[in-house]
Amino acid sequence: MAAARDRLVTANPAEVVLTSRGSATTQRVLAGASIIGAAALGVAIALSDLPWWGIALAELGVLVVVLIMMAIGASASDNARETTALRATGRTVVADVLDSEAQDDGETTSHRLTLWIPVDGGFEVGHWCHHYGGEQQLQVLVDPATRVWGVMH
Repeated sequence: MAAARDRLVTANPAEVVLTSRGSATTQRVLAGASIIGAAALGVAIALSDLPWWGIALAELGVLVVVLIMMAIGASASDNARETTALRATGRTVVADVLDSEAQDDGETTSHRLTLWIPVDGGFEVGHWCHHYGGEQQLQVLVDPATRVWGVMH
């Protein structure tokens, strides 16, 4: 396997966050509901007796919430679209976990994994994972032609 690792392709393979249609729909619905709630809050703030600068600051906060919710809805759609495309062209392989580095932020532990995907000579990729339990191999969905991949959790 070491000889195969020496033949790494210089192109950076793209990771897809595997997302089901149902999960993406749920994310979009929750983001939409949050936007509607923020808009109602914005109207209530505008009609309140706050000083002008208080209204301006509160409305700025509402705008930030709306922009974040719009980004969440858009990324869910993109992830679902990329997942559908990868499922159409990809195949499941078993990737070896070459290295795992735990990152503990005090509340959760995530792992920076280095994976070896054995497709067309193989290639090495990095993956942040909150689901890692010490496995030496993980199932990966990969498109051999484009080297687009996603870890199957």
